[in-house]
Amino acid sequence: MFGLEYILAFVKVAFQVAFAIVSAIPFYISWNAVIPVYFGTWVPTILWSISYWHFVGIILVFTFLGEQISKIIPKFISINDNK
Repeated sequence: MFGLEYILAFVKVAFQVAFAIVSAIPFYISWNAVIPVYFGTWVPTILWSISYWHFVGIILVFTFLGEQISKIIPKFISINDNK
């Protein structure tokens, strides 16, 4: 099945991008509503209005990093359900 691995990898990345686009919406709205009101005195003004696509990029980076970190961390607990 040559090529199936590439298609599956593309689909996985597409789902990660879609997840980041959808999940960035509440973070963007809450960030722009909360930061200027409650933390406006000690947060620099450049952080008051982070663009939506920066939030998408941050979530994508965390998603990819989390996937890679989970590959290198050893498993201490393994549960098998062999019946």
